[in-house]
Amino acid sequence: MCFFLGSTAVHAQKIKSQATFRTLKTATSLLEAQQFEAAEEFFKKGLEKAIQFEDVYCMAFANEGLGNYYTKTEQPELAVKSYKKAIALYRSQNLNIIANVVESLLKSVQGIGDLYAGIEVGAKGIKLSIIDVTLNKDRQYDYVLKLDTSINTDAASLSYQSEKESRDAIAKLMDIVVNRFKVVSKRTYIVISSGLKQELDRYEKVDYFANVIRPKEIDTAIHIMYVTPGQEAELSFIGIVPQKNRYSNNQLDIGSGNTKGGYFTSNKKFVPVNFSLGTKSFQRLVDAKVQGNLEVFLKTAEQIIKDSLIKVMIDELVGKPDFKSRDAVYLSGGIVWSIASLMYPQSAVNNYTELSSGDITAFRQKVFSDYNGLTHPDISVIQNADEAKATQKNINRVINTYDQKALLAGTVWLDELVKQINTINPGKKFIFPKYAYVGWISGYIIKKVNQQFLGLVK
Repeated sequence: MCFFLGSTAVHAQKIKSQATFRTLKTATSLLEAQQFEAAEEFFKKGLEKAIQFEDVYCMAFANEGLGNYYTKTEQPELAVKSYKKAIALYRSQNLNIIANVVESLLKSVQGIGDLYAGIEVGAKGIKLSIIDVTLNKDRQYDYVLKLDTSINTDAASLSYQSEKESRDAIAKLMDIVVNRFKVVSKRTYIVISSGLKQELDRYEKVDYFANVIRPKEIDTAIHIMYVTPGQEAELSFIGIVPQKNRYSNNQLDIGSGNTKGGYFTSNKKFVPVNFSLGTKSFQRLVDAKVQGNLEVFLKTAEQIIKDSLIKVMIDELVGKPDFKSRDAVYLSGGIVWSIASLMYPQSAVNNYTELSSGDITAFRQKVFSDYNGLTHPDISVIQNADEAKATQKNINRVINTYDQKALLAGTVWLDELVKQINTINPGKKFIFPKYAYVGWISGYIIKKVNQQFLGLVK
């Protein structure tokens, strides 16, 4: 028996020929098995029968299947024609949810995405991310960052002035969302970060703050939400790790104040992995114990790791064998960006850069022994002038952001942590995602995209 998702009740007579439907289901199975020629034959035979019996549902189903076949076999013009026919036929039967799904497939073939806007309200600033979300040919959601901008505020001070600054900043960013990018309200999200929420919780002011910073002129359909630290870690994972790798890879963000990440188990439970230290807080810990040259700093940092922090790492990772055994970790944070930029400068234009544990160890050694060579990599192999310019700009940003001591502290912390992560599977790869710095707000948006068809079964 067949069930239909739609805005109207299910009617058994929508399928006039079960034999035709079985032919089309066979075609679908053949397509999944990549038996393309056979799949095409069955889809076309099913379509002929559906037309013969005037079976509108099976006609729609056949055209959708042909659209999928043409997509998989790199025939986009035919795929577009088939999808358009399927959408019209589904809508003629008021099967609007199915039509919406096929419309997403059509946009995927046409390379058309949907614009989403995310405004993150943090303790020290308000950030806007405009993201173009598309389905790729593998039916995974990809996103392209169209705009990333922020306005500095001091929301955590909880003063009248900071509340006004936050409200004015949101209004200014919303003007960009609405008038420049034309993002619709149902795809616009305003979210209070977990760090700011923790500060607001101390005074029981979360709801008050969300209300007072809301500009009067924005659409009432847009609600100001908030996330907890646990939710933020999970959303970062969703925003950074591709959906196809969600249950087989891990994620870790090496921040300045802390290190956090985690993984999803096979039963879709998110397991967080958190350390209270990050690159900057580790540097402060070393600086508090010693004042001297770089060699003294390095020896002290290594001794602190050996004396106490190795145990901290082991304790956090014990009982989480999946985090050690899996083959890949999506690794983000300023120190990872620095390693990718200086060790593989040509990767500045890539969305993902693959690193090894050996790269991290080599970077640690070069920061100390060959800092000038490390910070002046050879980019003459890059032939494209625009790419060479972007690469040099990226290198300059790293040098202007972190000094030698900061890079050394960060890479010591990261290198030692990676050694502990690698105790079970030392051959794993580490992947730096270029847009990780908008990870959790992107994850919030992507989760909303994925949820658009949930809860609609009737």
